[in-house]
Amino acid sequence: MMARVAFFLDTRRIRSADLRDVDAGNPGVGGTEYMFFLVAAHLARTHQVSMYVTAAGHHPPGIRIVVIRDLREAAVAMQSAGEKIVILRDCEVLPNRSLLRSMPQSVVVWAHNYSNRRILKACAKLPGIVRYLCVSREQHAGLRDEDVFRKADYIFNAVVAGTHPIELQPPTQDNVVYMGSLVKGKGFHVLARYWRDIVRTVPSARLHVVGTRRLYNEGAALGRLGLASPRYERQFARYVTAHGRLREDIVFHGILGADKWRLLREAKVAVTNPTGAGETFCLSAAEFGLLGVPVVTRNVGGPIDVVESGVTGILFDDERDLPEAVVGLLTDENRRAEMGRNAMARVRSRFDIDIVIAKWRRVIDEILAGDPVAADL
Repeated sequence: MMARVAFFLDTRRIRSADLRDVDAGNPGVGGTEYMFFLVAAHLARTHQVSMYVTAAGHHPPGIRIVVIRDLREAAVAMQSAGEKIVILRDCEVLPNRSLLRSMPQSVVVWAHNYSNRRILKACAKLPGIVRYLCVSREQHAGLRDEDVFRKADYIFNAVVAGTHPIELQPPTQDNVVYMGSLVKGKGFHVLARYWRDIVRTVPSARLHVVGTRRLYNEGAALGRLGLASPRYERQFARYVTAHGRLREDIVFHGILGADKWRLLREAKVAVTNPTGAGETFCLSAAEFGLLGVPVVTRNVGGPIDVVESGVTGILFDDERDLPEAVVGLLTDENRRAEMGRNAMARVRSRFDIDIVIAKWRRVIDEILAGDPVAADL
């Protein structure tokens, strides 16, 4: 009988999301939440997997779902169930330090964000925390001077390649697609600021925007445009409106679930977080690559692992280079198509769920055997 593995996740802000078919793609929640359910669902094929969540919802089959109030209540249920490994987010560490000190399970902190120094130090000191798991090589490399590095490992985030065709159909329109939450940290305002420069050179270009502020919190307040917080909307509104109305060359699609794939396949170029701020991996860049769409994004953090600049997309150092990168791909179909093919090959060979889950199983086996982090990273 395989060891029992438990995931703990606060799901109160995504309680209405339909996560029953995670292989079909992200149904419109944050990448972190989606990864928790995707990895849990695939691990459940070989392990006894439970998810301790803070709200009832529509969850993948094959996982034992336990609804609890918080981690303290979950810890009691985990002890009764005989869980051996507990996987949780880094934001749970500081509020639950004393609890984590007394929990008998081996704890894996899965860091989808860059942790602050207090969290890193707590993870290094707490003996029950046996792994600090990063989601990219870049994120992991940044910890070399931290005490937690001796516990640190990385496993890339995943996409489900098997549900998408390998054959590429060249897009017929000059579509540029941005996908991400409309919060300042995801950088939509940067793309919006330079959109007129792009259209000036390629008048047929159309910008399709997938996502709103409510991607991470379905109850978040929105501004007059219904896209972002009132404050953030004021920062980019003048770039996306004309004569008091939304520009005709920009289409806001809101939050899309698995129905987003048709739109994404029709993209010639994708743009993800132009600021690069806080990007430990950039799942949307991997999703675009899976469809053969070259990505333009900032040359920093996790996207460096996802996008090989000049080969599968373009990484820029200065945001002022963004419009030239987008225009260059829109106007050179041979180069764009070659990058798209390379992007698909890279994503399928590195980030497919079967490859990623194999690494998860190895890490779980190491933990159960009491082995330290593998030294060959």
